[in-house]
Amino acid sequence: MTELLSVLRIIGTLFVALLIFNFVILIHEWGHFLAARWRGLKVEKFQIWMGKPIWKRTWNGVQYGLGSIPIGGFVALPQMAPMEAIEGRNEEKAEQLPPVKPIDKIIVAFAGPLFSGLLALAFAFLVMWAGKPQHPSEVTTVIGYVKEDSPAAKSGLLTGDKILKIDGREVTGFGGGYGSVTWSIISSEQNPIDFLVERSGAAAPVEVKVDAPVGQGQEAEEWAQKSWWTQLVGRPPFRRVGIGPAVDYSVKKVLPNSPAELAGLKPGDRITGIDGKKILTAAPIFELAEKRENQPILLEVQRGGQTMNLTMVPAKPLPSADGKPLPEGLDKPQPGMELGLADEKTILVHPNPFKLVYGMASNTVSTLRGLLVPSSGVKLAYMSGPVGIMNLYYNILQGEHPILFLFYISVMLNIGLAIFNLLPLPVLDGGHITMGFLEMIRGKAASLRVMEVLQTACVLLLLGFVCFVTVKDIGGWSSGGPGKEPEIKFAPPSAVPAPN
Repeated sequence: MTELLSVLRIIGTLFVALLIFNFVILIHEWGHFLAARWRGLKVEKFQIWMGKPIWKRTWNGVQYGLGSIPIGGFVALPQMAPMEAIEGRNEEKAEQLPPVKPIDKIIVAFAGPLFSGLLALAFAFLVMWAGKPQHPSEVTTVIGYVKEDSPAAKSGLLTGDKILKIDGREVTGFGGGYGSVTWSIISSEQNPIDFLVERSGAAAPVEVKVDAPVGQGQEAEEWAQKSWWTQLVGRPPFRRVGIGPAVDYSVKKVLPNSPAELAGLKPGDRITGIDGKKILTAAPIFELAEKRENQPILLEVQRGGQTMNLTMVPAKPLPSADGKPLPEGLDKPQPGMELGLADEKTILVHPNPFKLVYGMASNTVSTLRGLLVPSSGVKLAYMSGPVGIMNLYYNILQGEHPILFLFYISVMLNIGLAIFNLLPLPVLDGGHITMGFLEMIRGKAASLRVMEVLQTACVLLLLGFVCFVTVKDIGGWSSGGPGKEPEIKFAPPSAVPAPN
């Protein structure tokens, strides 16, 4: 019965996510529809999703339908550029209908992104009203740890450094999108990356140049050694320099028979030192445990008002009970505990809606720019399609504060949809706008045959992109998609250790 309820919950959550995703598409296409009616264009079809309709109904001369391919949607306008490659054959050819002015084509094409932008702004006002939970990493730029033998360690970044600028641009926090430390490193177009930090004991900000070439480093080398199948369905590692934020974590859960339990750790403990060195965050304990199987790690722990020293010996968990291998990462030596924020109080921020929309737009533009610059760490494999967006909504609805995060992520989705559609590709709204301006300059429309060839080529290119990112999205479900979380167990102290 419990498993049935779990399955029903997953189905229900996915259904809600599907409704939200379709609502975003509906508003975008509704913009085209209303603009076409306003400018007097013939509207033949209004369809959500692509492909042959699995449901359709004609009302007031317009065929409304639901397509068989759950990607996007369209409004069929025969007087615009031919779109048979996506919308199917038009019942009325454009030549049989009165021509429309280029300005009308531009207005109708621009209306879709405009409505997506307005919907993003509406969600931004909801975020301002309801608030957004803020993680401490979004507001701190203080380095909490520097990974051993990392580009940051070799270049001279230190724990406790406060990052002021990266490549000359100010940063506002470690986590988040445009303007964050993480994104600034990924999207940097130069090497070495230029860090400006405020350092204890230094009279003025210190400039540190971190040598971190794109596609190089330990993680990139490990990725290159993976199987072709893993590289096909997985995503390559992000560009990193080996630093993390100073976030105060405490132990939230200790697994039975785990190294953490055997060491004497308890929920509420704060790890303040490792191997005799003070730390500003406990996050690197997991990374260190992977390298120190069956080797002691000395921990300085604060419990209540007391400070104590404990010794933990990392170990691998037992194999899965069903014989299936544990997900990558969980099969390595680990401490066997969960960390959480030391201060459990949720901090809600109420951002200015216009600044929020501007920030999201800047992040999208920065992403598109990064894709075109080879020296940037932004890769096409990091993008997501409909499956990835659905998975994102699913995870949000399953987590804490689902409604608040739903408002926030919907701002990003609508802004991304608006800007992506403004790209000057013939199959997108930006292509219609570009052709409209060219028609105004030339005094005549482009050849229908030429437009059909361009439309078909761009449709194939777009479908290829969607297939590519969908493979990546589905591959990512092994670690973040719907399903039961694996149960991690450790052998009792007296048991024979599991073979390596």
